[in-house]
Amino acid sequence: MSKSTKRSKRSSRATDRSATTDVVTQLECAIRRPQATLIGALVGGLVPWFARTLAHVEVPAVWSAGSHGLALVMIAVVLGCACFSALTVYKFGCATFGDTRKALGFVLAIEGVMLVSTGVTSAVALAVLIAINALSNGSAIALAREATCKKREASARAAATRRSRGTSTRRAPQTPAPMPAQHRQPASHWNPMSDVVDAEIISEQCLLS
Repeated sequence: MSKSTKRSKRSSRATDRSATTDVVTQLECAIRRPQATLIGALVGGLVPWFARTLAHVEVPAVWSAGSHGLALVMIAVVLGCACFSALTVYKFGCATFGDTRKALGFVLAIEGVMLVSTGVTSAVALAVLIAINALSNGSAIALAREATCKKREASARAAATRRSRGTSTRRAPQTPAPMPAQHRQPASHWNPMSDVVDAEIISEQCLLS
């Protein structure tokens, strides 16, 4: 297995937090991001409705009409919809109950009642599935959106910090380096005796002349 494949699998496991984030946090995140919740409700809520409509209306009608091939295709579509919904419900069950066995039983119960039964029980199971799919998918989209926003804000702060550091470096005054001791010129000191000697020499010259 290549390193890129391993890295992509690790990143997908790291970003998929719907099975570990508790339901209350998912609900709070969905409330904070209504757009993501709406998208999750549309995408996740329509799939169980498709499965129930095909299983209870379309498949029996096509099968009774003698189009068994089309009925089998519809059954495959129903299974696909059920698989999509079951994975979401399973993650929701793991986050809610904290037990994979309970989560699996919850999936079989709610999906089975929705597909097999008729009447009020099937409608209630469909409503529960739509709510679970809307919440789970909406919170997953909202969590991904929040992570993206935080990453962008962190990148913007890092870029601003780099720009400020570069500006302060350019504006900082450059202090000259200290001159080595061997190149320093000795400071001249005034000696009053030298002035006296010079004055005596000048006065002697004047007397002799």
